[in-house]
Amino acid sequence: MDVPDTESATLRVHRKPSVTAPGDGDAHVVVLIGHAMGRRYELSDEMIIGRGSQSPIEILDDGVSRRHCRLVQVADGWEIEDLGSRNGTFVNGAQVQRQRLQFGDKIAVGSQTVLLFTSRDRFEDQRLQAQKLQALGQLAGGIAHDFNNLLGVVLANVTHLLDLDTPEPDLARRSLTEVETAARRAVELTNQLLAFARSGRRQHRATDAATLIGDATRLLRRTLHRSITLECDVPDGLIVSGDPSQLLQVLMNLCINAGDAMPKGGQLSIRAWRQAVTAEQEKLELLTPGDYVLVEVRDTGAGMDDDTVARIFEPFFTTKPKGKGTGLGLATAFAIVRDHGGHIAVTTTPGKGTTFVVYLPASASSPQRPARITKEGPAAEIKGTVLIADDEELVRYASKRVVEHAGMDVLTAGDGAEAVEVYRTHADLVDLVILDLDMPELNGEQALVEIRKMAPEAKILISSGYVLREREAALRALGVHGFLHKPYDSVTLVATIAKALGRGKTSP
Repeated sequence: MDVPDTESATLRVHRKPSVTAPGDGDAHVVVLIGHAMGRRYELSDEMIIGRGSQSPIEILDDGVSRRHCRLVQVADGWEIEDLGSRNGTFVNGAQVQRQRLQFGDKIAVGSQTVLLFTSRDRFEDQRLQAQKLQALGQLAGGIAHDFNNLLGVVLANVTHLLDLDTPEPDLARRSLTEVETAARRAVELTNQLLAFARSGRRQHRATDAATLIGDATRLLRRTLHRSITLECDVPDGLIVSGDPSQLLQVLMNLCINAGDAMPKGGQLSIRAWRQAVTAEQEKLELLTPGDYVLVEVRDTGAGMDDDTVARIFEPFFTTKPKGKGTGLGLATAFAIVRDHGGHIAVTTTPGKGTTFVVYLPASASSPQRPARITKEGPAAEIKGTVLIADDEELVRYASKRVVEHAGMDVLTAGDGAEAVEVYRTHADLVDLVILDLDMPELNGEQALVEIRKMAPEAKILISSGYVLREREAALRALGVHGFLHKPYDSVTLVATIAKALGRGKTSP
């Protein structure tokens, strides 16, 4: 296959700051996005930004090196210097080795952290607060629009089925499939937000590019407008190293943006090939020499001007109408790819379309097929009693129905304190406890401690939509048997219970 010319596909994401740098003023950095959002650090002569606790500015982000970069006061201002970090240091979207800073500059490190270089005065505090409120408003408007669309799919299908006395099996299956698709897209949207709000969990492994792109195209065919033609050219044997779910998110974000750029229809093509990056190439500033798998996403849409290209990877920047975009899609994609040791290049011509090329490190390993839990295995064999504690009644009811259908008895509790009392009363019957992490009265962690006082060997799962790494480590130290990540489907719920009880069967 002919390899397209991508030498000109360099990332143009630098723009001049509009605020003058200080001479020796009161300089600070503030966490705009990431762990400890809103925290302010006062700068002294030299400050190290890193993941280690010894760093004066400690950033809890998996993509941040232990000694990532440093801020140094010079004669008439401040400079930032990268310390050989694995993922690079970025100022206003452009990767830097050493650069003078201006008040208002945005510093991106790791995969999910953006810092603001600023001064500490009353007017600057007001400006920062206004910026955060503006970002929150943009985010809320976009999320409300996206979730309303997804909820519209759910409500339309459910109410239609409820209006029918005896819905035909094919109609019921199609409607429920659309409901499931909408729900999973809502999960993806939530995970996209969490990727910027907190450090995410990653599972890097050898992943087949053809499988990954195949998964993306199946989702896209249900998402893109019928006036858009989707074409793929992906040979077998292209293996990348990364987290499959996050890389799928990158592809979906790029392709959905491409679809939005073609409101009157057009052509979207996805191609992939293997290419070596050598030390002599211009891209050495952004990539470590080695073998990469390149994934190209090309559209025939509206294209972009230089000013738009300069900002497309900035968090909360969007060209979509108010309420129809969060400005997180491309920023999320860029952050994920950078954390994987890769790069996204873009070329575009107004009126003729845009091409994104994603560089991902190639892997010499072969993908491993995950064990598959058969529906009839765990559901047919698990027996006993489960105590489910969750403060959301709908979650309790749905989980209870699924677990009872799998053959187990179920006790329920609406908060942590009630869970402790139910367990105290029925300790001799309960084989497994599922505790929601965030509940009133006693939270899941506190309830776990109280139950363990009564029964040190009790089997307990923690259920939550998100668990910070520090809190997860503390829960594991308390002896939790596992985590049930919300939202979960019926197969995941039953399989997790079976695994915790040691009664599940898997098939290759």
